Amino acid sequence: MSPNRRDTLKLMMAGSCMAGVSSPLFAQSIDPVYAAYEAASAHDPWTLITRDAPAEGFDSAARRLHGSLPDGLRGTLFRNGPGRFSRQEWRYRHWFDGDGFIQSWTIGDEGVRHRGRFVQTDKWRNEEAAGRFLVPALGSVPPNPGGLTGPDDMNVANTSVMMLGDELLALWEGGSAWSLDPDTLASNGARRWGQGLDGVPFSAHPKREPGTGIVWNFGQDAMNDRIILWKISPEGELLQAGLVPGIPGGMIHDFVITERSLVFLVGSFRFDQMRLPFIDSFSFRPDVPMIAIAIDKDDWTQKRVWEMEPGFLFHFGGAWEDADGTIRLDAALSQDARFADGGAYAVMRGEPVAESDSQTRHSLVTLRNGRAPDVQVFSTDFAEFPQVDMRFTGRQRNRTWTIAWRPEQIRSATRIESRDLHTGQLDSFDHGDGIYVEEPLFIPAPGSRNEGEGWIIHTALNTHERRTELHAFNALKLSDGPVVSWQLDHAAPFGFHGCWRQA
Repeated sequence: MSPNRRDTLKLMMAGSCMAGVSSPLFAQSIDPVYAAYEAASAHDPWTLITRDAPAEGFDSAARRLHGSLPDGLRGTLFRNGPGRFSRQEWRYRHWFDGDGFIQSWTIGDEGVRHRGRFVQTDKWRNEEAAGRFLVPALGSVPPNPGGLTGPDDMNVANTSVMMLGDELLALWEGGSAWSLDPDTLASNGARRWGQGLDGVPFSAHPKREPGTGIVWNFGQDAMNDRIILWKISPEGELLQAGLVPGIPGGMIHDFVITERSLVFLVGSFRFDQMRLPFIDSFSFRPDVPMIAIAIDKDDWTQKRVWEMEPGFLFHFGGAWEDADGTIRLDAALSQDARFADGGAYAVMRGEPVAESDSQTRHSLVTLRNGRAPDVQVFSTDFAEFPQVDMRFTGRQRNRTWTIAWRPEQIRSATRIESRDLHTGQLDSFDHGDGIYVEEPLFIPAPGSRNEGEGWIIHTALNTHERRTELHAFNALKLSDGPVVSWQLDHAAPFGFHGCWRQA
């Protein structure tokens, strides 16, 4: 990286994500969002998904409900998500604002141990000491906030988690990854990459090449229509980082890789002008197309661009690229961004999400050179959190696992399913009303090579018993039901994304 490029990246760090922005003062009064949530939670156990986790966290054994542990399924499931939503009877407005809370489920012959601990970011430590929220968040401005001097001032490290070598990283959208001890979940501070890159955005969905182990990631500078690309060694050393201009500021959350390309879909939820809270800087523009962009892995100046119908997405399944450059990818696509700027607010008030705010559908997108993209929507039902057998990341494959729910289910998904992308064949299991499922994760069976040979594990909230559960399935036989399930004696807040460490 040249000195000029390094200086540019420093400016990106200092200028992005509201650096230097001061905030208005608020008169302290009864908070209507806090009051609405407390009223809803008195009678609706579904609201446990956004109940504050205890400051001391969790540490307990899970009780096995039924089944037996399969040979080879030994290790730890890590999950990350928001866990602190309120202080001094004032509640965040947006679900994505809560402080990061890491949970681990360690599965072994002796049973399952569950732990939970807050990520000790600088923000968390300062606000714990003060007893109140101190800085603006993505979708909320707390009473009497201070100003911001850089991205990590508001870093909640609450979105995803990954193993990098022997290190566990808690990931967010707008700032540093946070380093954790995978055994104790203790925080070790912001991850430092060197080369003047402290605080530069390192997003929540890194992709690992199955052959080389190389990790790719990005960070978005929405205000300046550009991204930073990261290339990391399997051991966690920075191999390359650099800015790519000409990427519209579309609140990009995820991306996919092929063996030759890095592929982004930039939605129609575009940066408009700087406002607080930061999410109000974006607006959905139904006249602006979604943009597909493929960047050459070996030459980041080489891009292919396609225009699609207006829309938005959070998450991809995976992608692969044919010899002629045709790219196929699957994703949970929606026609607009109503959940990001609507449904995620309702959740914080304890209100079920309306059908109109939950319209992501599993879709297959085909990008051919010189032709308009083709989009195939698999079902009228809703789907989210697509997952693949990560041994096939960037390679041709058949299968994607998702959570799924019918349009009339206004709270959350109760079903997990697997779809063959080529035949459309579906395999699914519905836990039934009152058991709300979180993101599935595919765990390969040790020594296996064929796609899908392994297990799907996921956590869920059982609202009938007000307890969190862990379920494991044969990944190729979901309809047979869980092969083994466990239950805690309490409910934990919902997380967003997870990873696995094999024992």
